[in-house]
Amino acid sequence: MKKLVFTIIAVVPLLVFSCGTDTGEKVNLSAEAAETEAAEAAAEPEHTVMTIRKQPFAFVIRTGGRIISDSKDVEIITAKSSGIVKFSSHTFFPGVKVARKQHLFSISGEQLADDNTELRFMQIKADLEKASANYERAKSFVSDRIITQESFLQAKNEYDKILNEYNNLNSSFGSSGNIILSPADGYVREVFITEGQMITTGQPLASIVTEHKLVLKADVSPDHLEKLPSIEKANFTVGYSKKVFKTDEMNGSRISYGRSTGENSFYVPVYFQMNFDPELIEGTFADVWLMGKETRDAIVVPNSALMEEYGKLYVFIEDEDGDFLKRYITAGSGNGESTEVIDGLAEYDVIVATGTYNIKLSLMSSSPSGHNHNH
Repeated sequence: MKKLVFTIIAVVPLLVFSCGTDTGEKVNLSAEAAETEAAEAAAEPEHTVMTIRKQPFAFVIRTGGRIISDSKDVEIITAKSSGIVKFSSHTFFPGVKVARKQHLFSISGEQLADDNTELRFMQIKADLEKASANYERAKSFVSDRIITQESFLQAKNEYDKILNEYNNLNSSFGSSGNIILSPADGYVREVFITEGQMITTGQPLASIVTEHKLVLKADVSPDHLEKLPSIEKANFTVGYSKKVFKTDEMNGSRISYGRSTGENSFYVPVYFQMNFDPELIEGTFADVWLMGKETRDAIVVPNSALMEEYGKLYVFIEDEDGDFLKRYITAGSGNGESTEVIDGLAEYDVIVATGTYNIKLSLMSSSPSGHNHNH
């Protein structure tokens, strides 16, 4: 028992000493981190200046849009005959890939009293056999001048007419009825019918999208209508990818822009056509940056240099003595990072590029009562 008490008494000072040592190290580390942060903050300049130089500039309009298929790349599959439709696969759903001439549907009229495709095919086949026999007999008769040339031509015309009708049905007819094949490689966009449904000739069954082109439809506010003719390209992002897609890198071009808003929209559409990209899903929404035509010799300032007062924009000019003066400007278009200045600045003017708010605070604190530095 005495031995146990002695052991506990011996260990406790060690634990206390150890805890005290760790706390001291943590305090020292925290102090060093605070000093480092303070030093970095002190090293950062309160403001930076830049000299204005004329440069190329292209405005940007940020808006929303949608990825849609090129209208020429959407093919509607229609029924060639009436009957009961049957799917060739249990996995025929939107998004499923299909190959050209792949069997998609069968249309059968076995259970129908009217518009029975199988019965009609059998009748045409029988009519063809009869017309073929008449035509062969007419050929031998006309050579022996037993029948007139007119009777021969009549038999030939009847044979050709029934043969064409037979070939038309036979090309898409199988043991299970009228066979519907995929017209191209692509994927299923929509399915309009269900298994066992009664359909009629010409009724849409499904739509197939071929992987050729995509279209970006951007919706633009009518306020930018006068800028639309000078828009040449667009950058855009979608919610399921971090990639920035660029129409000029996808062999894209602007197709057109609307001259009016749609019936159910207050925006003017702008359309871009581009190559198909498997990362893009048709029908999804996108954030769009419309890029205007580049102009040369523009006066451009970073957005960090702009300040606003009573709805007017201004920048701080640094004069030859190093003093800062407020200069009101007329701003033009922007690209999200910079803004074109239409009036108020000239080339080689020196402006505050960053830290403009610090300059404003310093001028306010240094101004005597009843005086300010608005020039």
